[in-house]
Amino acid sequence: MQATTPALDIDVYLDLICPWCLIGKKNLAQALAIFTSVPGHPPVNVHWRSVQLLPDVPPEGLDFEAFYRQRLGGVMRMHDRQAQVRAAARQAGTEVHFDRIRRMPNTRLAHGLLAYAKRQLPPEKVDALLEALLTGYFQQGADLGDEGILSAIGSCHGLKPAAWKSWMARHPPELEPATSVPLFVFNRELSLSGAQPVSVMLEALREALAAVH
Repeated sequence: MQATTPALDIDVYLDLICPWCLIGKKNLAQALAIFTSVPGHPPVNVHWRSVQLLPDVPPEGLDFEAFYRQRLGGVMRMHDRQAQVRAAARQAGTEVHFDRIRRMPNTRLAHGLLAYAKRQLPPEKVDALLEALLTGYFQQGADLGDEGILSAIGSCHGLKPAAWKSWMARHPPELEPATSVPLFVFNRELSLSGAQPVSVMLEALREALAAVH
């Protein structure tokens, strides 16, 4: 009998207001596409872990531009950082449109929606929902602190608004204590911090595979 190939588990810690999380997710997807194209590759399980970087943001959110001007120390620094992010996003095959974002949201409700989805949907549909939340915010300016907007996004992915709201009333979001995102942990041993390039992600996958053998 042929031995079963051990699965690789990847824990990804992220917050929905971090553009580097969108970029890191795209780079990981590209690395996984290469890794899983090799015959005999092991199963790979990606576990999305919610981190709330700014829990003190009020439920109604904050003015996005004013928040970042203050956080980064002025308009020029804000523009420089945004240019850096846009360039990295293009390299990862995606886009970030800061000019469309009006609110810096409190992400607690959005992480609650994601937690509920993990219980209701298969992994590929959870991934699609997460993608919709990230691109909704960074490409369309969707306010992820708005319950109506979250209900609309959830509905598009098979989640009934009344059901997830009821679940949220009884279960707090599953928030992790990580202090920086994105963070990628391979088989609970090898970790990468930040939106690493595809080549670095791929090397980490290969190292994790070698470790289980």
